[in-house]
Amino acid sequence: MLDQIRIVLVSPSGPANVGATARIMANMGLSDLAIVAPRCDAKGEQAVAYAAHGRAVLDGAAIVDDLPAALAGCTCTFATSSKLGLYRRQTAIEPVRAADEALQVARSGRVAFAFGRENFGLRTEELLNFDRIVTIPADEGYPVLNLAASVTIMCYELRRAWLAAEQLPALPMALHSGFATHERKELLFKHLFEALDQIGFFFGPKPDHLKYALRHLLGRVDLSVNEADILIGMARQIQWYVRHHPQRI
Repeated sequence: MLDQIRIVLVSPSGPANVGATARIMANMGLSDLAIVAPRCDAKGEQAVAYAAHGRAVLDGAAIVDDLPAALAGCTCTFATSSKLGLYRRQTAIEPVRAADEALQVARSGRVAFAFGRENFGLRTEELLNFDRIVTIPADEGYPVLNLAASVTIMCYELRRAWLAAEQLPALPMALHSGFATHERKELLFKHLFEALDQIGFFFGPKPDHLKYALRHLLGRVDLSVNEADILIGMARQIQWYVRHHPQRI
């Protein structure tokens, strides 16, 4: 679905912002970039430098003359703006909601998110081209974000919504060695109790109480095979040290 999301930059003046946009799009799995009437060398050396490994997104970006051309073929369009008059303040939505709505539409159609100029954003008449207005809830004392920063927030929310829709983990899952079997855990407790006994941990008239407590403590944890082996190795190392350095115990 992310391939159905188009990021539109309207008349950007900074090649660094264009390149940074390409980079964050690549970071978040987006690839469709359109640039409307750029006031800079949008694919020049500086933009390429800021794009880094997002170079493919930058190279594939469409440079068009006007906003209608950038929005052509889109089923739903979102404009980002910090300019909120009375009506827009009542109807504007935050990036989280916009991303969720966009992903629903992206199942069957293309969606565009437009970002305005660095110095004054999208003009009022340009906002009339869009279905929804998105605003980032920044501090009222200085609500205008840098262009690349705004793109970053929106692209992140789009990826978050996509991960949720696909029921995918936000972070790659580590390879799991499987849960430790009862036999493996018994081997762990054998070595652990012997090692702790050798260093005088089980003192007093009722050492079994401490053993029960340790068993219950580790029993509440779903130990993996690797985790159990680490603890077994730790216990064996204690035993080795005691055998070779008895005078220090």
